[in-house]
Amino acid sequence: MAAFADFDNTGENDTCHDLHLDDIKVEFHPNSGKPAQIFRFEEYTTSSKTSVNSPIDSEPWKPFRSRLDFEIAEVMLDTHMNKSQTNRLLSLIHQCIKTPSEFTLENSTDLENVWENARMARTSGFKKTTISVPYKGDEISHDVWTYSLFEWTRQLLADPGLISQFHWHAEHHYKYDGSKFERFIDEPWTADAWWRIQSTLPPGALPFCMIIYADKTRLSSFGSVKGYPVIGQPANLDVGIRNGTGVAGGRVFGLLPVIDEDSGEAGKKGYINFKRVVWHKAFFHILESIQQYLKTGYTFTNCADSIDRHIFWFILIASADYEEQCMFSSIRGIGSNFPCPICLVPATEQANISKIYPERRAEKMEEIYRAAQKLLSGPKDELLKEFGLRDVENVFWTFHGSDIHRALSFDRLHAYHGGLFSDHLLPEVKGHINELGKESAKLLDTQISEIPSWSGLNHFSGIMKTEFADGSKYEDISKIIVFAAHNILSKNVSKEGFHLLKLIRSYLELDMYVSLTVHTESTIAAGRAELLVFEKLLHEYMAMNTEKSWNFPKAHSHQHVFDDIQNKGVTRNYNTKPSEKSHGALKSAYKFHTNFKNVESQILQVNESHLVATIIHAKLEALDEAQNALEQEESEKINLFGSQHISLGSPNPEITLKEMEQQGIQDAAFRDFRKKLAKFFSRFFGQQIRLRDDEKITPYKYLRANHESTVDWFLETDLLRVNPNFHNKEHYDCVIVKIDDSKHIFARLLCIFSCVIKSTKYFMALILPLDLPPSLVNRGRDQELHFTQLRSRPRISSCFISVESIVRGALLANDYGCEYKDEFLVIDVADQDMWLRVKSLTLTHRADL
Repeated sequence: MAAFADFDNTGENDTCHDLHLDDIKVEFHPNSGKPAQIFRFEEYTTSSKTSVNSPIDSEPWKPFRSRLDFEIAEVMLDTHMNKSQTNRLLSLIHQCIKTPSEFTLENSTDLENVWENARMARTSGFKKTTISVPYKGDEISHDVWTYSLFEWTRQLLADPGLISQFHWHAEHHYKYDGSKFERFIDEPWTADAWWRIQSTLPPGALPFCMIIYADKTRLSSFGSVKGYPVIGQPANLDVGIRNGTGVAGGRVFGLLPVIDEDSGEAGKKGYINFKRVVWHKAFFHILESIQQYLKTGYTFTNCADSIDRHIFWFILIASADYEEQCMFSSIRGIGSNFPCPICLVPATEQANISKIYPERRAEKMEEIYRAAQKLLSGPKDELLKEFGLRDVENVFWTFHGSDIHRALSFDRLHAYHGGLFSDHLLPEVKGHINELGKESAKLLDTQISEIPSWSGLNHFSGIMKTEFADGSKYEDISKIIVFAAHNILSKNVSKEGFHLLKLIRSYLELDMYVSLTVHTESTIAAGRAELLVFEKLLHEYMAMNTEKSWNFPKAHSHQHVFDDIQNKGVTRNYNTKPSEKSHGALKSAYKFHTNFKNVESQILQVNESHLVATIIHAKLEALDEAQNALEQEESEKINLFGSQHISLGSPNPEITLKEMEQQGIQDAAFRDFRKKLAKFFSRFFGQQIRLRDDEKITPYKYLRANHESTVDWFLETDLLRVNPNFHNKEHYDCVIVKIDDSKHIFARLLCIFSCVIKSTKYFMALILPLDLPPSLVNRGRDQELHFTQLRSRPRISSCFISVESIVRGALLANDYGCEYKDEFLVIDVADQDMWLRVKSLTLTHRADL
């Protein structure tokens, strides 16, 4: 690592005789007093990995009386035992104890007392506040439950295992491409908003940036009981920590009131405003503990590393779906003249992505609201309507230094997968398919089911008559729908349908850009350009089909996504998916740990118990590791053989080369197996190698390929199968094979095995290269849908490679638009790395293997 300060802030025109390709430059905010630094690529990627090293606590189970007490209590908590079940189990355990033991828990009352002591020792607890809001002459009361943000901050700063993981200063990161440094962005402190925030602070002060999420959820099976959690995360910690389940993961700050829908009042302007007033007044109490310090900051003197820190709080990111964004921003929402919480786009212009409208700013919105309060009812409402505002005083106007409109962020889960695709693009596809008749619908389902299984993707038997509640399912459908439907909605059969597929393909390109976990100046620019492609295709489709309006918020919101990335980092920093996972725990708490009356306090108590259990469990793991007592069960291990890059598992019994040829006698790919293998090693050693019929090999059915991601440069793993009976069907995965430094081919794995040649074990694969030039029949389709078409050699042209030449796995689909069975399409959108890799790969035809 070498310090330097000779580079300008643009990352351009850098000259240094010691620079290496992929060197990383980090510039710190001037207020940090830290000089810029250069990292070698290996140093940077190693130091970027999340690691939390806590001092070892020799008795982390306290205030439980023993470790055994805690471990049994944790099982009871995780399995949602009620009091009767708890007492019965504890009674049976004590009957089993014949000698003195560490186990001391007597009954459910004793257990609850210990949990209460544990919660008091490790958390500050929730507070209930009753608020009153007038409506039609009555004062309507509601309860809000809150956890102190001040105490949450204090706990995080006092944690010895976390304090060294905090990022306080804004940073600009650059990667050297051989001629200049190009900036890249990932975590929030590497983006622009943090830099601006730190520029507003007095010398020596530090920003504590928060991510806040809020959303209603159904607690009961039929939705009659709802909860409204507010969840927070510290943006100063790496995404792996803050999106995890530990003490620094998403924390429930409170429960907002859920106002029952009054059938006689629902939809009335006054009642809608009343509900929003309740929301903002309740949210004030969630922010209340730090409100007095927003302008002056607060100096924490009890940090775990004994360093005093003068902290200013900021809401950097508000993570929410559209409905909640309307609550955060106090706008009227989808039916208003200006339905965007970020800008003042007219409702009739939402499909015009290239048109830029003035951004909302909290100061300006408050000014309009104050002006409206001085007017009579009619003119007041007209003024507020002009800006799409509700007659509600926004609590975030009091949060000094934070602008809620800037904090509100693109929500990929609901805007794309559970919105634009699930509610609009996919129904359009189904509509066009249904117009063609039942046979076309059946064919689409068949082709969907034939897409090979792939680790990390849901597999579907059909989609035409199936609906899902999970946005992740729609994400996976979006990745395969074009590859399964292109021959049905072909240009000569359905001009509108084919154009829709082009639109979806552009949507997929956008979704891949939006999903990237590291963005560069180039990818941000390319993403903005793809937005214009999407707009053009959308307008062309709108001209073909005038029945549907595309002027809705989820068609507009991605106009802001690349600004969000530039300002707050990549979208996983503000995706709602991690926080939504907490809904499941709240539902379980309601179902198994409440008496279904006044449930808020009971749910929050269970929530705190789970937090305590998480803290204790993490400390127990650290203790076990320090004592070398943590042993992984043999049943959980996969016996793998090979290198760090490629390893093989699930071995079959040894088999002779003659037996291998006999087993594959009906398959031309296995013809002359022994001679081909001998020829490979003859070339490898530069001398003739002869192999006997009785020499043995060990076949395997499983291959794990580790590869460095082209996106964020960390290790990723593909789990690949070479199995004639995997879940009752054949499964032979495909791979990318490196021919030389610049050339690659795709290939299908036919067999993976180990053999011993000259006393050395080698790991090999028999592959069928997919490197013949594809037919030209579908060239136009391939260009318009951005397909990468492959064609396999005849089976007899199979060949051997070392498994070390495998780069990574690949998901391929049959090319249903081709009359031959030897042509395939690369599903490049299966993951980020494959998508970027395919864009840059140089494929060779008829490789010399």
